[in-house]
Amino acid sequence: MKRKFYLTILFLLGPATFLFAQGVNYRGTSAVNFLKIGMGAKLVGVAESDITFSQDASSLFWNPGSISRINNTSAVFSYSTWLVETNLTYFAFTLPTEFGTAGLDVTYFTSGDIEETTLEKQEGTGRVVSANDLSIGLAFAKNLTDRFSVGLKVKYIREQLVSVTADAFAFDIGSVFVTSFLNNMKLGISLSNFGSQMQFDGNDLLVTHVVPGSPTNKQIPAILQTNEWNLPLFFRIGLATNAFEYQNYKLAVSYAITDSRDYETRHNLGAAFTFMDVLTLRGGYRFNYDEATFSAGLGVAIPSDFMGKVMFDYAYTDFGELKDIHQLTVGLNF
Repeated sequence: MKRKFYLTILFLLGPATFLFAQGVNYRGTSAVNFLKIGMGAKLVGVAESDITFSQDASSLFWNPGSISRINNTSAVFSYSTWLVETNLTYFAFTLPTEFGTAGLDVTYFTSGDIEETTLEKQEGTGRVVSANDLSIGLAFAKNLTDRFSVGLKVKYIREQLVSVTADAFAFDIGSVFVTSFLNNMKLGISLSNFGSQMQFDGNDLLVTHVVPGSPTNKQIPAILQTNEWNLPLFFRIGLATNAFEYQNYKLAVSYAITDSRDYETRHNLGAAFTFMDVLTLRGGYRFNYDEATFSAGLGVAIPSDFMGKVMFDYAYTDFGELKDIHQLTVGLNF
């Protein structure tokens, strides 16, 4: 078991060490930045601090290696407001089988309708445009032992700005190791968005070029050239355990570090207090973020004879000078 654990650690740390140890500032050089936005109110409520989480299908967003520890079939739907009146929706589904656990998740970001303006027509052109992003992932995870699990998610990513589009394929890989100390503390590791580059193409890149100095104002059809953009690659490592557990009360604490190619290392600390396995209060804080700071949330889990466990979760995030963020998640474990 130890040999498998160490090999997985080396596999995850290898590309991360190569990419993040170069000392180059890549800030602002990634496309599809919606992939950085946390999905699932349970984990957003603890400030995105638990990458070992395995209570419902939303864990697929954070660490594909954790879904093999979800005992039941699980489905979640999440809706989140975002900055400047944009929003995100997220759906995830996991299914345990005799071979391991399969998973599917879909993330969709949309700007809504935007009235187009130009330098010449700053009051509007009369054209309504929009931007949207999509990620579809397929995952598989397996418990290699009773303490160690690994998982892989392959995903298709697409970004659309009006009629210009770009797409890419990427994968996430992760693992969870359950220790034998500190109330079976869990260690999680994940590498996300490792894949191809994106390059925009579409009708809005078609232009007409007027030849300078031409006596007839000669016009030549042309295509604007676009550069390739990298995906927002990042590496996470985290710890989580029950700090206190007595009868029907439980206090879980978690801590995670995120190292990304286009921003400095970030730290996340959170806690969740659960009573009777029904009501959960959550809170957490983000360190070294530009605007996002603390999050808070609550969840209610209702057992049902015909639908399994029905879960309602809410998370609030303070974004400083920007608009506060709200996220609502509904889930079923059946």
